[in-house]
Amino acid sequence: MPTSPRLLPLVGAYNFRDLGGYPTIDGRVTRWGQLYRSDTLHELTDADVDILREIGLACVIDLRTVAEVERTGRGLLGAEPLRYVHLPVVQDADASQGAPTEAQEDLPSRYLWYLDVGRDALVSALTMVGDPKSYPLVFHCAAGKDRTGVLAALVLDIVGVERNTIVEDYVLTASRMDLILSRVRGTPDAEARLAETPQFLLRAEAATMETFLDGLYESYGGAREWALASDVSAESLEAMSALLVTSDPQCSVPVQPECT
Repeated sequence: MPTSPRLLPLVGAYNFRDLGGYPTIDGRVTRWGQLYRSDTLHELTDADVDILREIGLACVIDLRTVAEVERTGRGLLGAEPLRYVHLPVVQDADASQGAPTEAQEDLPSRYLWYLDVGRDALVSALTMVGDPKSYPLVFHCAAGKDRTGVLAALVLDIVGVERNTIVEDYVLTASRMDLILSRVRGTPDAEARLAETPQFLLRAEAATMETFLDGLYESYGGAREWALASDVSAESLEAMSALLVTSDPQCSVPVQPECT
């Protein structure tokens, strides 16, 4: 799956990409220029912010912990007239603190744990994705892989994107990890923290998302069923599909104003 034009050419964020152009099981496609996923945004440059103004970015959902936000701040986007909503999936400064053993040793188990420990944050995020006033919208965490990957998988599954495509979207982060880790290495105590980080946490492999989706369906029946059981309204889910999925062939190519 190509990363361009899906990947925005930003200097200060390495994993900011469009979730448009994905085929759904009913033969339609997700809209370009509406929903984005990303890694952390606090290092965006002035030129980067100009690009986000050009795409009309209206809302940012930040899935990082309180400690992560306090450590880096919001950067230049903090001065922009955007709606910013902080929805930490994990409350502890250490995203592994308090996790069951399996969630510390296995990424799919960690992602399923997020559905429990981060339920309120994910429910709020999904509700926002179902709100037309949120668009264009980006959601992000630190690397744009784990917490962001879970929310992306939930949204894409809810609107009917093909399973293989959800997996491929997750794997796209693998090509950005060297750049993301280079940023981490520039922070205080980075080498010590990376040395203590299990290597599996730094990977974005197809098997991880496949196993998570298996668990999502085995335990809940899928993302839509999990969302409804977690008190996301049916109206929000229907609105999400209406906002993000189209049968218009003009919307199957990257951003065209008439399709937004």
